Amino acid sequence: MKLKTTLIALFSCAILCSQSFREVQLPKPENLSSFFIGPLLKSTIHYGVTPPNFNGKVILFNHGYIDLNQSQFLFDNSFYQETYNEGYQAVFVATTRGEGIWINGKLLAESIDIVTQKFDVDQLYLIAHSNGGKASEAAMFHYGKKNKVAQAFALGTPFWGTYLADISQMPWLNWAWKLTGLNEGARTSTTYYCRDVIRPFLDNHPNNEPEKFVVLGASGYYKGSTIAAPAFLLTGGILLPVQGINDGVAPYRSTLRPGAEYVFRKNDSRAIFDHLDVSLGQFSWSYIKSYIENRAPKNTITPDTNHNNFKIESNYYIIQSENEYDRIVLDKNSSYAVTEVIHENPTAEFKVFDKNHKKLNLSKSFSTESHKTTIPVSQHDLTLKSDSRFAAFVKQNSGVKMSLEHIIEKNHQILKVKIYSDKKDFLSLLNTEVRAVITKTSKIDGTPLQNDSKVIIFEKDKDGFYFDTRNLEEGVYSLFLNSENKGNFRRSIISGFVVGDIKNNLTTIENENTLEKPEKSIQITPNSVKDQAVLFIKGYTTLNNWLNVKIYDITGKDIKSFTIRTNQSLKYNISEQLQTLSSGIYLLNVDDFKTIKFNKE
Repeated sequence: MKLKTTLIALFSCAILCSQSFREVQLPKPENLSSFFIGPLLKSTIHYGVTPPNFNGKVILFNHGYIDLNQSQFLFDNSFYQETYNEGYQAVFVATTRGEGIWINGKLLAESIDIVTQKFDVDQLYLIAHSNGGKASEAAMFHYGKKNKVAQAFALGTPFWGTYLADISQMPWLNWAWKLTGLNEGARTSTTYYCRDVIRPFLDNHPNNEPEKFVVLGASGYYKGSTIAAPAFLLTGGILLPVQGINDGVAPYRSTLRPGAEYVFRKNDSRAIFDHLDVSLGQFSWSYIKSYIENRAPKNTITPDTNHNNFKIESNYYIIQSENEYDRIVLDKNSSYAVTEVIHENPTAEFKVFDKNHKKLNLSKSFSTESHKTTIPVSQHDLTLKSDSRFAAFVKQNSGVKMSLEHIIEKNHQILKVKIYSDKKDFLSLLNTEVRAVITKTSKIDGTPLQNDSKVIIFEKDKDGFYFDTRNLEEGVYSLFLNSENKGNFRRSIISGFVVGDIKNNLTTIENENTLEKPEKSIQITPNSVKDQAVLFIKGYTTLNNWLNVKIYDITGKDIKSFTIRTNQSLKYNISEQLQTLSSGIYLLNVDDFKTIKFNKE
């Protein structure tokens, strides 16, 4: 009889309609299958059953990048059952999984109007996981729903972004999207875009009421009950040393919204769980309930939330599988290095060869987990081969470090790089080059763009190397930064920055993610070059009869230059010029018109 009742409840749910949402009535918690909520093709409001002891309070749940059915109904999440038992009306809102903060914020604002009207309440409570926390602040402050929200609980929300997403923004690391669980919407919700656009805009917004936010930031990426997710394994080796204590996706420091109340301290023994666990009722409900029923006084935790002069530090450089020219090279003063590798194939195998192409027997020293392998090395000039695509972070023990600071001056950023060491015999910086490959990835409002990469050079001045961004076009840029002192050291950092007036660009946010279509083009056919390569140029004019061509490796290092004589067809065979290149990814620039990426087989 119970099974029959359950089936009737599941298949006779009332489906209503609103402008942007499908509306669905859920059965009681005890009759709800974990697989009831299937793939969401349209934004949906799922109404929980009104409990017999309804206390008049409505709680709206919103997910992050994990689908609603995964975060709210799988993993034996107890939120629905807990709220029902306690007399709360639960509503689960699925916005979109990949559209980012502004579109999800607008949808969430619309759902707040629908829900408050349906249950005839003036205010409701928001419980939002991960990027749902940023959709909540956009809905409340930018889209004007703050008066309809009594409190907003942000569970593991990376308000300042996460380095894990920064890595995923590199055009030549697109395969990493699958490993992180992130998608294209991450560019406006999880990267440096948070630090450079969202925080300055919303924290200074006239509608901002930070005291309405209660933050639950976890600290135990290694302790979660759901640690099987690949992203957590990636984070342990890459994110933790870079951004400190984290839950596997969100660094604890990034979860601290300025002016909010913080439930847990960093490394709080009550919060040693991971990014998925913080979204589960059995971990978080008791703390949330205490705030709703008896709002606690302002928490005395006063962590450092000053990110104005953002700084990131590196003791590593990055190599990747596609580049035959990438080798493991020890610093002049290094006796060993640890190579931490993230790889597409979860059970990838690795081989290490010396400079004479002899295979080394090092496999016994490898530490292997799903999608991650750690390889200690103590020899110079090694090649790493695998049956999987990979990116390897080679960490040196020489004491040489590179730091990147984003210095805000009026409405633009200056990028400052410092290279230093904690050892007395620090190498001279006389012959050091600091360069970067940058790619414009979106407009300031988050509209994605298809732009080519370009190489920029940092100028040495007094205590560091500097690049002023003011002469770049407005937009959001990814940054692959590299420093090199040939034969002595090399360092890498992945980050990004924003150029332009944030406030003016976000006054009106367009929701259409249209791509810019270039009228001019430069391309190589085929894009993956083996023996033959033809360069096509369209829409560009030259002042003389010659074109200057430069080729860079993926770090922006100048590999070779040559000239070609123009012709009427603007079609040039450059096969001979590329034959000497090792296999890998390269950038080709023509007369500073444009820089394009190509592969050499």
